[in-house]
Formats: sequence, C-alpha cells, structure tokens
Amino acid sequence: MKLKIKLSPVKIFIFALFIGIVVLVRFAMRDMQLDVDLLRESLMRMPGIVMENIQFSREVSGDIWRVKIPYLDREGNLFTVKSLDVVREIHNDGGEWSFFGREGVYSFDQSVATVNGLRGKLDTKKRIWTLESSRLDWRQENNTFTFPEGLVIYDTEFLLRTPMASMDNSGVILLEQGGVIQWVKPVAK
Repeated sequence: MKLKIKLSPVKIFIFALFIGIVVLVRFAMRDMQLDVDLLRESLMRMPGIVMENIQFSREVSGDIWRVKIPYLDREGNLFTVKSLDVVREIHNDGGEWSFFGREGVYSFDQSVATVNGLRGKLDTKKRIWTLESSRLDWRQENNTFTFPEGLVIYDTEFLLRTPMASMDNSGVILLEQGGVIQWVKPVAK
C-alpha cells in the first residue's frame, strides 16, 4: 500500500518555518549558557565580525574581573575595541582596580594587548591611587603590564611621574628609568 501525501506550498513553508524556529530556539538556548572560552573559540572561527555592548565577568585566582566593551571589531586574529572598562575586585585584601581605556588592540596569536588613553584607580584599604598613561601593553606569557610611554600615579599626598614603568599582577611597580616624586600634601603648621 502506498501512501501519498499532497502538501501545498503554504504547508511546506509553514513546516519549514516551524523547523527553523525550533532550530533557532535550540541554538539560542545553548548559546545563552556559553562560557567565555567557548564564545572566544566560536568567534575565532568566524570571518570579520563587529560586536557591540559586550559585558562579562570572570573569576581568576579568586579575583573577580568585570569587563565592558561598547564596540569590538575582529579581523582575523586581531581584536580592536573602542573604549574599554575593566574592574578587578581583589579577593585577598578587598581592594579594587578599575581601568578605562580609550581604545585597544588584542592579538590572539601573540597573546598581547595594547590599551591607549588609560586612566585607572587602584583602591586599597590604605590608599586610593589614580593612574594615567597614554599607553599600556600587556603580555600573557609573563602577565606583566608595561607603560612604554610613561606613567603618572597620584593621590592626595604625592604625585609620581616616570618615563617608563612596568607593573606585575600584584601591583608592584618598577620604575625602569627612574622617576620624579612631588609631595603635594601641605605641611602642617
């Protein structure tokens, strides 16, 4: 016995639309649960892409890092951002680092990043420092930050200027070419 089903073009369209919606919902549900590494790997397989209003947070060694990127353009293995906000909540001492960059570039192949127009705040239990630099470079291999075009750090008591500096992950700053410290707090009478 042969069963013949005659489907009109409208029924075929509705069936295809239904299957498409099911597939779309399935992928959307899966994508909402993606972790940052899986998302990064998926982005790397795509051709050039532009994304807007990206926000994520991640725990690294007990510290919470929150990142906001209003605009990201990826071309090959090079990511370019316009504006970058990063906050690091430090677990050990309860402090917080916050940084804003005007623009930045990240090379996935080399695992290096450059941020231009950097302003930041290092908030600890004892002090709050403001940090400014026209350029920050970061290398993943040794997890250090370098300020090849100079660094200015200040608070209510002093101002430090240096033509070049580096900082490790714990916040220790090395002044490779010296620097000038200016005492700005008035001397008590």
